Amino acid sequence: MKYNIFTHTCLASVLLFSNAGSWASDDDASSPDSYKKREALAQKIRKMARMRRMLPLSPPAGLAGAFAFPDKGQFVTGIGLRRIEKSGLLQGSTSITTAQAAATAPNYFAGQPGQPPTLRVIPRSAEATIIYPFINYAISKELSVVASLPLIKKKTVLETFNPPGTASIGTNEVSSSGLGDAKIGLLYKLYNAPDRKHNIILDAIFSVPTGSLTETDTSLTPTNTYKETRLAYGMQLGSGTWDAILGLTYWGKSGQWGWGAQFLGTYRLESENSEGWSYGDKQSITGWLSYAPSPTLVTSLRLKTTSEDSIDGVDPKIYGPGLGANPDNYGGDRTVLAVGANWMYAPARNLGIEYAVPIDEDLNGVQLEHDSSLVISWRNAFF
Repeated sequence: MKYNIFTHTCLASVLLFSNAGSWASDDDASSPDSYKKREALAQKIRKMARMRRMLPLSPPAGLAGAFAFPDKGQFVTGIGLRRIEKSGLLQGSTSITTAQAAATAPNYFAGQPGQPPTLRVIPRSAEATIIYPFINYAISKELSVVASLPLIKKKTVLETFNPPGTASIGTNEVSSSGLGDAKIGLLYKLYNAPDRKHNIILDAIFSVPTGSLTETDTSLTPTNTYKETRLAYGMQLGSGTWDAILGLTYWGKSGQWGWGAQFLGTYRLESENSEGWSYGDKQSITGWLSYAPSPTLVTSLRLKTTSEDSIDGVDPKIYGPGLGANPDNYGGDRTVLAVGANWMYAPARNLGIEYAVPIDEDLNGVQLEHDSSLVISWRNAFF
């Protein structure tokens, strides 16, 4: 697995030094202005401590559909960033090279005119960056409306092999970017203990097919020429179907400790999209433990397992001896371990970060192995 040490070091440095100025003052410590500043800071810390006691400990930044529930007429808004990196190949749970895939992995279109029996275009690495602004508005004490519209950028490095054997011709990079599928729905506060130590929320969210299904780019072909073609399913920006995202979340706390669990399922409401295919259903279960060393900081450790079905149907324009053109090379089972932190730098204002790595993968067909994912989330509550 490859880790972007430079990126993560920079993020840590920003968090560490963003308030460096508060450690020093130009004023004399005994001056009236200095005393007022210290008193204002103390009041701010006491206010955040009271708010932290009132609310459940902040859930991990990478968790979907869980918020400190606002009262009627109040809302939470924010923006998140998710970065996903992949490299290397897995056949089920076994690592293989691109040359091994070219020699043994079947071409979905084998037997059709001009199609070789095994793969010729195989990904070496991929990355995706997703930016998603969101809002959560309480229309009653129990019911809240949520909405999000992601911006997505994807990139994949492909290696192309010659037609008869396993000699590599070269590599090239393909990319896509634009709006993803919009999300809108409801969160229902099923249970909220008077002391806020136990909380249960139901999620019922629709995914609206606003993302493109017709992204194209220029690829290196097995005949050593370049041709513009429709990109693989995983490089498209949306599902193309109306989907239901249903979830149940519980989290609680006792003193400085917090814990929780969530089930989240994505179910396709249409058998196929406008291009003749649909992603498989997906379910995930996650549990976490959190600890608050101070009133303004919560750390977390989370375990998540996900199971996803393969793609149904075929887009006739996604064609050829490429790994991503085979609908059977999607989905599978994955378990990840994530560590995170949530910093309440001001009352009702939070900055969260979570870093996850896979600890077990058993994928359908042949796919890129997940290296890591990073989530950064900023939330501003108007309570």
